[in-house]
Amino acid sequence: MSRLPSPGHDRTRSVLRVVGLGVGLAGLILTGIGMVSFFRSFGTGEFPRLFWCCFVGMPLLFVGGVMGYFGFLGAVSRYTAAEQVPVAVDAVHDLAEGTQGAVKTVARSVAEGVQAARTGEQS
Repeated sequence: MSRLPSPGHDRTRSVLRVVGLGVGLAGLILTGIGMVSFFRSFGTGEFPRLFWCCFVGMPLLFVGGVMGYFGFLGAVSRYTAAEQVPVAVDAVHDLAEGTQGAVKTVARSVAEGVQAARTGEQS
């Protein structure tokens, strides 16, 4: 195992996942309550009483989202790599097969040029 993760890495990741999802869910609920209050006040002429929930909910939604992002970053990165690496390997193999002739031609030309230069220097 790599020495890169700190000793409390697994615990920190679990906390970020659980707390991040909880804070994000609380933020989503508060934002929803504030929006419902705002839109229900249309046509009634009264001031939306719970609109302040949006001002509390949106930052909580952001903080929860960031915590969840960092908590699941490794899993998402591993999934992404597992999806992309086989495609990249296939592309490199296809590229190598498709350019073999051109590489051989260039190498042959370089070798002939070097040999011609050596022969010209000796005479």
